[in-house]
Amino acid sequence: MSAPHTPGGPRPSEATAPTGTERLASGVAPTIAVAGRAPGGRLAPAAAGPAAPPLAASAPATTLAEPQAAAAAVRPDGARRHARIAVLGASGYTGQEFARLALAHPGLELTVLSSREHAGRPAAELLPGLDPRIHTLPAVTDPAALPGLLEQGAFDTLVCCLPHGAWRALAAEVPALARLPQRIVDLSSDHRDGSGGYVYGLPEAFRAEIADAARVANPGCYPTAAALAMLPAAEHGWIGGPAMVSALSGVSGAGRSPALRTSFVELDGGAAFYRVGVEHAHVAEMERSLARLAGSAVEVAFAPQLAPMARGILLTATLPLASALTPLEVQAAYRERYAGEPFVRMLDPGQWPETRVVRASNRCDLAVTTVHGGRTLVATAALDNLVKGAAGQAVQNLNLMLGWPENWGLPAHGTPW
Repeated sequence: MSAPHTPGGPRPSEATAPTGTERLASGVAPTIAVAGRAPGGRLAPAAAGPAAPPLAASAPATTLAEPQAAAAAVRPDGARRHARIAVLGASGYTGQEFARLALAHPGLELTVLSSREHAGRPAAELLPGLDPRIHTLPAVTDPAALPGLLEQGAFDTLVCCLPHGAWRALAAEVPALARLPQRIVDLSSDHRDGSGGYVYGLPEAFRAEIADAARVANPGCYPTAAALAMLPAAEHGWIGGPAMVSALSGVSGAGRSPALRTSFVELDGGAAFYRVGVEHAHVAEMERSLARLAGSAVEVAFAPQLAPMARGILLTATLPLASALTPLEVQAAYRERYAGEPFVRMLDPGQWPETRVVRASNRCDLAVTTVHGGRTLVATAALDNLVKGAAGQAVQNLNLMLGWPENWGLPAHGTPW
């Protein structure tokens, strides 16, 4: 069995770390060393993953109705007062969701909304869920205007919410737009392979790298759920063969462009598999993440399914284990690995994730067990594909890039009804 792999740097061990009471008193979330498997087959202490952010240091998420002066007063001491944001592709679901979250964040100033299709329209028409009486929304501009706005100092941070391939093409067409912003977070798949100097933006695994990055590739919704479901198993070298991942997705994951397959009549009343096997683009992304976490290649097969719901991911990962583990052993190891993580919640034994419970939150709920005499791990996850699977994770990454508390301005609670 290989030794645990801990990207992003180890947490302090239990022997040297302050007690949980001391850490909470100082405003830092407690960390606990994760259990690994010793050569004799017993669980033994092992180095844990990257440290979770200080929860107590975070200001509460603001609402649209909260005065901006009050929001400014709770910004963390010593941090930059704000980042000026341009959203490229603001008309899509992820662009709109990012705008909603940015307006509720005390440190983010939404200064540019860009959409080629909707340029010139009032922002309130483009973003119908936002109340222009509370915030003055910028006019929607054509992407061609962005280089000039950048030179004028209208924004310093670019958030790309374009379809896959579109940002790479635009960056080649307008190199200054890719080169000059202080920070870029790309929500498409264009740079998730690390090309162009982009860092893969999964905070729970690669927190230290993200904090030092100027260019971050936001993970996909399916790969985020899959990585969080399998991360502890990969870090501990438990995986003994190919992984099988099956997941239900809300239709918003297919984007906002009209299509027959995602129309109401075609989808209502049933669910459907699509691109089963290894042909889905997210398979390569899952395999890259698992290889980094495990320190060796892990093959993945994937069975995605469209479900008649607007948003949400409900995922099951099934893994052969190199050595048998009991349900209690894997549950304890997962719980300890994610202790202190603000946006990963381990459910109690007998409870299982639900998409409605995490709706509109930046949280991923997990539950795990073993079957077949402890030789197979079953890891389940639920998240909102538009928040933790896209726009919320982008805000989480920006918080890290700007040196702010990771959970600042982000919703941890879902809206089940």
